[in-house]
Amino acid sequence: MKFFSVIILFIIFSQNVNANNSMILDNLATPGVTSQKQNWAFFTDGVMGGLSQGKAIISNVDGVDCYHMTGNVTTENNGGFIQIRNQLKPTISTKEYEGIYLKVFGNDENYSIHLRTALTMAPWQYYKFSFKTNSEWNEIRAPFNKFKKSNAYQPTNLIGQKIKSIGLVAGFKDFTADICLSEIGFY
Repeated sequence: MKFFSVIILFIIFSQNVNANNSMILDNLATPGVTSQKQNWAFFTDGVMGGLSQGKAIISNVDGVDCYHMTGNVTTENNGGFIQIRNQLKPTISTKEYEGIYLKVFGNDENYSIHLRTALTMAPWQYYKFSFKTNSEWNEIRAPFNKFKKSNAYQPTNLIGQKIKSIGLVAGFKDFTADICLSEIGFY
């Protein structure tokens, strides 16, 4: 009987540890630098000839410190995105967490999180989770099993891979981007 009690307690404890497993990647405690000591980078589709323009600055919106990304996204000239991205060093295993969370404030538009792994070698390969913003601070939860692959030549399942970069992306249609990110991490 004691043996079964020990097993049940172990199972309950294991589930609670996993349920509480989280990591804050960035909450602007050191603005511009993540908890892994990596810098954020801003870039546009101009790296491949696109015409989208924008910027990302550290700001305070509605009383909250954040990365504020704004710009004009255009699909003209095969373009269509602006983004802030961070190279994760060390990489993050999707086996350790259920997904990504982020706290955002926006302009009622759709945005996405793009993840790259060792198996997404081409620039057009990534895993994507889309979400809609509004003009209030909200927490978005993006479970790894809801990310969609961008290309047929990559594994369908993100789970089991190690994430090497994470990007907050405004793109793939013509619109004015205006999004703030105050915290991002893994849950």
